[in-house]
Amino acid sequence: MINYTLDNIIDTLADFVEPICGKVQQAQVDRIPMPKGEFCIMTPLRFTRLSTARDIMQDTGSPTDSAMGYTEVRQADIQVDIYGANAGDRAIALETLFTSSYGFDAIKALDLRLAPLYSSAAIQAPMINAESQWQERYIVTLSLQSHITVSLPQDYFDKTEISTQQVDI
Repeated sequence: MINYTLDNIIDTLADFVEPICGKVQQAQVDRIPMPKGEFCIMTPLRFTRLSTARDIMQDTGSPTDSAMGYTEVRQADIQVDIYGANAGDRAIALETLFTSSYGFDAIKALDLRLAPLYSSAAIQAPMINAESQWQERYIVTLSLQSHITVSLPQDYFDKTEISTQQVDI
């Protein structure tokens, strides 16, 4: 039904972030403990509509898989929490590369439906972990433009039979 889901967006962004900041996990989806070492947690914040929906006919010539698509552009804001040693340096590297031509080219190479817009400034937000120890954490919010299409089954026809009949007036 939706051709580019929230999970797809997180996966694409994770492929870009991991070489810069370490292993990536999505927040709020599992009950496993936080990893040790250098890692990131991604939290989807909001998906703001940037355009009105546009109709796309998806007639395949077969009534079983023809559809009508409704596409729009949305801004996806994803919070990236960066943990571990040198979290501040990795946050600054992410912020810098995301807003550069490298970031644009790398993300577009992963998926053409996603493009970087801008990044918030990295902020320090230390936390106390389950072992009651202070843990270094920096937060960066990445804003991306995503192209999403929702498709619904739609009947189409490509042939008609017309017959005429004499009517008494």
